[in-house]
Amino acid sequence: MNKIMYLEFERCIGCKACQAACRECGGHDAKERNYVEYVDFMESRQTFPMLCMQCKDPACARVCPSNAIQITAEGVVLSAMEDKCIGCRNCTFGCPFGIPKFDFEENKMYKCDMCYDRTKHDISPMCASVCPSDAIRFIDFDEMQALRRRRTQMNLIEGKKPTEQDKWQYVPEFFGVYSD
Repeated sequence: MNKIMYLEFERCIGCKACQAACRECGGHDAKERNYVEYVDFMESRQTFPMLCMQCKDPACARVCPSNAIQITAEGVVLSAMEDKCIGCRNCTFGCPFGIPKFDFEENKMYKCDMCYDRTKHDISPMCASVCPSDAIRFIDFDEMQALRRRRTQMNLIEGKKPTEQDKWQYVPEFFGVYSD
């Protein structure tokens, strides 16, 4: 896999096309594994896509007592393996982003796994392939670096200062997420 996920929250228009595409993806059993959240519903209508951050040291995998959550060689954190998951829900409580969800009917955890069946062949994940505003992109590492440099320059021009004390510090650089 030579490409990475890049999220640009300010571009999200709240259309939820990413959620619809995720539901339609094969093997998802008509359940979306990504979400569209409001930044602050009381103050604005600004939304942002919420996907699994594919953490370097994922808390969901660390707290899993049955080792059901596997990490691929490329660093993609997969959903819990059905044959190993014991349904304890530690992963849902351990994730600082609230990404893993638990299906009580199926007694298993599910979360975004970056459409690993597609991305391992450098095919864009379903959510990125349908995003009309390019808030979710599947791009080359060099392209992401250029976008991050441009964002940093724009933040300096606009007077925004990056913060170090937030949850985004756990997100690996290859994912390409930035925050204001």
